[in-house]
Amino acid sequence: MNDVRDFSVHRAALTHDINVLLADVQAFLRDAAAEAGDQTAQTREQFKARLGTLQSRLQELQAQGRAQFRDLAQAGDEYAHAHPWRVLGAGVAIGAACGALSMLALGRRG
Repeated sequence: MNDVRDFSVHRAALTHDINVLLADVQAFLRDAAAEAGDQTAQTREQFKARLGTLQSRLQELQAQGRAQFRDLAQAGDEYAHAHPWRVLGAGVAIGAACGALSMLALGRRG
């Protein structure tokens, strides 16, 4: 379960960082468009190409993340259907442990 949570946190951070980078590159392109000259136009085209590559790579990473999460969820669902009593037992055990810890914590306060 930690793997899923860690993956989600890293994915969110990566997405945020890339979106910030894309915004900076787009702002640079707008500023560069205001300047005149052949070299500026060539540089702008290079940045546009890199921006397109970066956007497509981000879309690929997002698709991979969705596919991995879907596969993980499907595997969990298949396991739960194949072993319902194990899943139920694990849930009861976790609930009992949480209840015991809660009672210990409340007992120490009083």
